[in-house]
Amino acid sequence: MNLSHAVSPPPLAEPEPAFAEVLFFGRVSDTFGRSAQLSIPAEGCRLSDVVASLCELYDAGAAALTERGLRTAVGREIAVGDVWVRPGQEIAFFSAFSGG
Repeated sequence: MNLSHAVSPPPLAEPEPAFAEVLFFGRVSDTFGRSAQLSIPAEGCRLSDVVASLCELYDAGAAALTERGLRTAVGREIAVGDVWVRPGQEIAFFSAFSGG
């Protein structure tokens, strides 16, 4: 009779960290600097989740990100609404600019 030993499966690998590059322009850069790399879920997340994470990381983040006239772009396209952000995408926050 041949007995086989139970073999436990290998441990699941930790998921690779996923990041989005965040850029800040205009007055909002006074709070956040010019750029940041933000960890996001591998499957992506809503833009509002990105904003909430930034507000948690920076003391004055909420005030800066609710500034009147603040615009957002995801993947170099103006974001309208709570768009989906995928790892590797560029997110940009920029204050209203004057001039032409």
